[in-house]
Amino acid sequence: MEGKPHMMQRPNVYQYDDFRLFLRDAFEFKKMEEGDYSYRKFAAAAGIANPGYLLDVIIGKRTLSRNQALKMAPVFGLNETETDFFLLLAQFGQSKKDPKRQEFYQDMLSRRNRSRFARLSPSLVKYYQDYHYSLVRCAIEAMDFRGDCEALGKFLDPPMAPAQVRKYLEDLEEWHLVVKDSDGRYRVTEKFVEPPPTLSAMVRRLNREWILQSAEVPFKFGSSDRHVSTLLLMVSEGTRKVLMEKIEAFRKEVLDIVEKDPAPETIMQLSVQFFPKSRKINGNGSNRAHTEQKS
Repeated sequence: MEGKPHMMQRPNVYQYDDFRLFLRDAFEFKKMEEGDYSYRKFAAAAGIANPGYLLDVIIGKRTLSRNQALKMAPVFGLNETETDFFLLLAQFGQSKKDPKRQEFYQDMLSRRNRSRFARLSPSLVKYYQDYHYSLVRCAIEAMDFRGDCEALGKFLDPPMAPAQVRKYLEDLEEWHLVVKDSDGRYRVTEKFVEPPPTLSAMVRRLNREWILQSAEVPFKFGSSDRHVSTLLLMVSEGTRKVLMEKIEAFRKEVLDIVEKDPAPETIMQLSVQFFPKSRKINGNGSNRAHTEQKS
């Protein structure tokens, strides 16, 4: 993440591990936008008395205080959540203690992972009441969809009737999760969406529905088209936490790969379940796979 992003677009703060590199690129982008932009103009816009302060921070001559960072953020067009990440980035870059740096970095990874998701309004309860909305939305992302609801319905497995597809499409358009371009092609407005915390119970029910739908997968698809396996593991509390972290890292890696996919052509469901199947034993247990089942 240390590489310099393409400067035709405003630098994305979430793509940086070094806050000084972000400041350098953000300033260069402002210069590209305005031509005669200078450190003096930036300082005036940010309300910073010293016109050379930004350059001193970029080259490592000065530290960046929280107060000055908050002044810089709006000038570089950072919204509230981006500003929070920028402050965390500065803390990470200026921390001298390894345990604290690691804590900051883990927080950065978590926020970076969430940043790719568009947060839905709590008013969009209906979206999380019916899994068909996300299915239709994914199909639109994969297809060159121009309003042929019959073709989209046949693309899904199991198929959906054209009238059903049309109903879900109309709602998705109304919620601005799908838009129709001037050339007649539909597209999703955000690749990933995230529910607000207020809908957590509803999301749990939806996750249960997705898991139930996977029950017939071993009998419906050949081994070359799917992967189904189960491990029963005997682990200590420390190992359980490590595995939880590994699963979350894998989830992020999957999202990275999908986000960079230039030409999606099918919908795949990935369900990862990792949960207790017994009570805890007092004392140390062995860390070994007790049973493996794969089909």
